[in-house]
Amino acid sequence: MTALEPLADGIRVLALRTPTLLPATHTNCYVVGRTGLTVIEPASPWPDEQDRLIEALEADGARVERILLTHHHPDHVGGALALRDALAARGHAAPIVAHATTRDLLVGTVVVDEVISDGDVLRCSGVDLHTLHTPGHAPGHVVLHDRSSGAVVAGDMVAGVGTILIDPFEGDLGHYLDSLERMRGLGASQLLPAHGDAIVHADAILGFYIAHRHQRSTQIQEALRTLGEVDALAIARQVYGAELPDAALPLASIQVTAHLLWLAKHGRAEGQVGGLWRAA
Repeated sequence: MTALEPLADGIRVLALRTPTLLPATHTNCYVVGRTGLTVIEPASPWPDEQDRLIEALEADGARVERILLTHHHPDHVGGALALRDALAARGHAAPIVAHATTRDLLVGTVVVDEVISDGDVLRCSGVDLHTLHTPGHAPGHVVLHDRSSGAVVAGDMVAGVGTILIDPFEGDLGHYLDSLERMRGLGASQLLPAHGDAIVHADAILGFYIAHRHQRSTQIQEALRTLGEVDALAIARQVYGAELPDAALPLASIQVTAHLLWLAKHGRAEGQVGGLWRAA
């Protein structure tokens, strides 16, 4: 029988297989509460995984009161409608809840029934989740802080496996760094990421994430000074070197572009015609 794994008082998890970016293969679905449950990230689009989640919730016996999405990416919302429909077929409604920006990004894909905002508190029958709007990876991203246990459901702000991609077409490195700083201010006991195991030593890990991004920006600026006028792909080859297989270079160049835009905003790089960049 599929069972929910306890992580903190009133917080449990079930990892669901999803079409996410390697090396991750699963997205964590967190179940919060005791007699009334909030299900965070019913993520899988595949019926067998959706059935596993329903089986685990039915074995638990508590009523699902809401379905919450941290942001709009497919590997986080893939099973939201299936879960809502399955619960409705069993005689009770559970609204899908997300930030207003996430709602707007999901128009035509997933109907969001209720909107949450920064500072909202969600009562989950014994666990209170405090909402923080944390844009950067995605514009409508939220994290949920249980002040009693100190646990933070972190979505894609951090990862227990792999890294966090900042896609400049929908994300923003500056916003991401600001959001990480906000998360540091929570004094979290553990971070519960969407991918991989729970992360302890939360402050140290968040500090590492921030320092790593600044270090990468410095490396990219140095590459511009060395290479002259080049595109993001050439910079990715220079910065990541032989450690990165050719198949991963397109994603690396997307990440580099996010850093280039941040450097340009701070007067340290200049974009040129044809997707080329140079040091400012």
